[in-house]
Amino acid sequence: MLKKTDKEDLCQISLTGIRSLALFGLLVKAPMSLEDIRKAFIEYNIMDSSNSDDILRIDINTLRKMGCVISRADHRTNNKYVLIEHPFKLDISNEEVSVVKRAFNRIKENADLSLLLLYDNLFKKIAPYISRNEVKEFLLGISPLKKYSLVILNELKKVCDNKNVVKLIYKTPTVNEESEKEIIADYIKLQNDKLYLYGLDKGSNQPVYLNIKRILKILSTDSCEDKQAAKPTTVRFMLKEFGVMGLTDNEEIESGEESTGFIIRGQYHNKFFATQRILSFGSKCTILEPEDFKQDVIEILKKMREVYNG
Repeated sequence: MLKKTDKEDLCQISLTGIRSLALFGLLVKAPMSLEDIRKAFIEYNIMDSSNSDDILRIDINTLRKMGCVISRADHRTNNKYVLIEHPFKLDISNEEVSVVKRAFNRIKENADLSLLLLYDNLFKKIAPYISRNEVKEFLLGISPLKKYSLVILNELKKVCDNKNVVKLIYKTPTVNEESEKEIIADYIKLQNDKLYLYGLDKGSNQPVYLNIKRILKILSTDSCEDKQAAKPTTVRFMLKEFGVMGLTDNEEIESGEESTGFIIRGQYHNKFFATQRILSFGSKCTILEPEDFKQDVIEILKKMREVYNG
């Protein structure tokens, strides 16, 4: 939007053109009454307080001549002018918006909630100015946050930022029942296009992760005197190949080389995630410690062999 300026700087510019551009910017943001427009124009110093409202009506009609569809200001619009349609839209092709989606897919899996919210907001700001409806809908569908309540997401983000306690109603998938939970919130992560809240269950004192889609309601939030976080499951293992995806942020190389393999130290939110990750490496991975975790994985592999061998 225009900043307040000196009319002497505008002496070589059509004030009607400047006002028309300013008016377009105002109406894009929200419906405006003549009084609203007058106040804004006087603030921008592109209109004198002594000028008649006829000037404003000329500016409105100028935009209409340019192809803008602007409603009448009457009781149906609360005496405000509403910008219904305009010709200044983005002609983005299906191929171009597909490139945006591919680029975003490379970003989103490692993005935190703050970055995901920024992209979601960006897509929503761009969409109204796209000329083709199918492209507009495609762009709005790129964000993984499209099916989530932004009220709940922003509240959970605050709780995680401060490592506070959140009391919520959760629909447990296994029994399909609602339950009340108290979680010391740690962080939010996107996995397979689903958002999960990670933290520590105050009741069991165990690390948990909750599908945010199943959070029905936030009952309350409170500061946590004991800023304890979920204690991660730490596993040391030897790995001969990283594969295409490589290591994650919570895994680090302690020693080794490509010919003999690398000693990796991984920290996982809980035992379940640690087991999933270790099994994903297959025969290329050898667990070094802890011993009890190693034995548990061996038992899982034995049971899997029994199932497959009949």
